[in-house]
Amino acid sequence: MKRLFVLFAIILFSFSSYAQDSGDAKSAIKENSEIMHEAMKNGDYEKFSSFFAEDVMFKMSGHQPISGRAAVTEAHKPMAQQEMQLVINTEEVQDFGDYAHEIGNYEIHTKDGQKVDHGHYSTLWKKIDGEWKIYRDVISTSVSAK
Repeated sequence: MKRLFVLFAIILFSFSSYAQDSGDAKSAIKENSEIMHEAMKNGDYEKFSSFFAEDVMFKMSGHQPISGRAAVTEAHKPMAQQEMQLVINTEEVQDFGDYAHEIGNYEIHTKDGQKVDHGHYSTLWKKIDGEWKIYRDVISTSVSAK
């Protein structure tokens, strides 16, 4: 039993020392998010979609996962067409080398400023050809279903 505990402690320590709260990954992800926001606001779906991996998976509360860059981009278009505003707040970014995990919260507002949704998100970014791309994105609304 003692050996098992020591082994577990070594694995846990090794993993936690590898995961770093990296300023480089965090600043790159924050910059990507800002560019994505502007692209969506301007209806530049090609630019917006360029920040998703080809094999991205997007999951929202109460819905089946959506897979693929084109499908995920299509899922975001109605929000842009209705001029909804997405406000995100990155709480944490952990850098694991070619992957980074982002956790944060969000709000969605109508074009006249009314908050219609809020919740939390967990995004796994993947470094592809030297650029951070959204690989997995899970959104959890805090608004109860009516």
